[in-house]
Amino acid sequence: TIRPAPRPPTTKTTESKRYSSQHTKSNPRNRYTTMSINNNTIFDYDYLVIGGGSGGIASAKRAAGHGARVAVVEKARLGGTCVNVGCVPKKVMWNAATIAEILKHDAKHYGFESTAETYAHNFALLKKRRDDYIVRLNQIYGKGFDNAGVTHITGAARFVDEHTLEVTDESSGEKS
Repeated sequence: TIRPAPRPPTTKTTESKRYSSQHTKSNPRNRYTTMSINNNTIFDYDYLVIGGGSGGIASAKRAAGHGARVAVVEKARLGGTCVNVGCVPKKVMWNAATIAEILKHDAKHYGFESTAETYAHNFALLKKRRDDYIVRLNQIYGKGFDNAGVTHITGAARFVDEHTLEVTDESSGEKS
């Protein structure tokens, strides 16, 4: 469960050392989000992003670059629709089709002599390489989070009320 946590004390105490220097009385708009996972670990975040698509990734990394403690909740693979099932896989398939079209119809105009047997196509290999490329992009986003100090939480986020966020791990059904 994620809910607003109290502001840190305005005096210098051991407790206030948990927060970055920008969280002071002079900036009262700062709010803290506390997330309890399995009711035993508490994380404090200045900024919580729901969705690890291109906008969520950029927003989280930008906030972390400004010193915020950031977490991103994403139920699937990082990168969102475009990277995982939309733009990127479509472009890989489009490029393969374009190459096939050139080999079939245009290559002979540039002095290439070929027959249909010369340019056999292995669709299973194309699909595997496309999928491997997408996994590589997912890993790059994860390393980017690690380098920026962004916490990645896998699960589906849902607001329980205006101050509480529930995150469900869809593979196990476990809620936190």
